Amino acid sequence: MAKRLLPYRDYSEHDVVNLFSLDVTDAALTAYGKDLPDFLEAASGAWDSGVVVSVEAGELPGDLPDVSATTIAGTDKLQKYMTGADLSNAYVGFNVYPSNGMTVRPADAGTSRPLGITLRETLAYDENGEKMLYYKQKLDEAFAVLPGHSVPVLTRGTILLAATAFSGDIAIGDDLEVANGGKLAVAAGTNPVIGKVIAEGKEVKKGAAGAVSKYLCQLSF
Repeated sequence: MAKRLLPYRDYSEHDVVNLFSLDVTDAALTAYGKDLPDFLEAASGAWDSGVVVSVEAGELPGDLPDVSATTIAGTDKLQKYMTGADLSNAYVGFNVYPSNGMTVRPADAGTSRPLGITLRETLAYDENGEKMLYYKQKLDEAFAVLPGHSVPVLTRGTILLAATAFSGDIAIGDDLEVANGGKLAVAAGTNPVIGKVIAEGKEVKKGAAGAVSKYLCQLSF
């Protein structure tokens, strides 16, 4: 389920980039059972939907397939995620995990121009620690993609975001800029303005006291 991005969204598919996967270089993808891994449905982090991202690796592939398990940073982790073993020294044939070498990562304030905001989560495990690799229907129901697979990035549109998508307090009419960790914050005049808050509301949680704020934002990267 989305941690930062809420269900309402209004945009054109022409404003969605489907060319990049989320960078997994620093991710723990095979630690379940010992420590909680990253890209876990029951947790929250850089793999959420509603994360502002910038391009990490943007080199277009050549006309001929020349990508091996050692040419893309993080690909070895994806291979281990698929097989559960390290096959780097194996003298047997094996299937290579299909991955996209063009990657994005959470944007930080003032470091690089953001590309857009993720529309799907990137998940390796479900809430029970089972690999999403084997449960494609559940992956689709969670509105997610597998690590290494292309994640849709919205460059312009109107979306509803939870309070966890922001750094600091937000109010109607605020201009927005990128904050660290792929979050949004009130524009301070030092970074490009990439959106505006046009409405706000409360999402009452069932069985819990109080409410959680939600914000309708018009974004244009």
